[in-house]
Amino acid sequence: MSKVTVSIDDNHLSAIHEVAAHLREQGLEVQSVLEGVGVITGSVPDEQRQTLLNVPGVASVDPELDVRLPPPGEPQ
Repeated sequence: MSKVTVSIDDNHLSAIHEVAAHLREQGLEVQSVLEGVGVITGSVPDEQRQTLLNVPGVASVDPELDVRLPPPGEPQ
């Protein structure tokens, strides 16, 4: 399973929940729908990741990046 961030194209922002439903049908386990920024996050089996690009309204599917900062006061 891969964690992904799905960007929604401008023409489908008002239908982001419908796009999320179609993504679920293609195997995405939706974690969150961020209406304000036009992004859906979730997990998908690696072999199904490319199929998400075929969903109408999807602009891109990118791997989710983990960013970790050191505790305050520790050298970077």
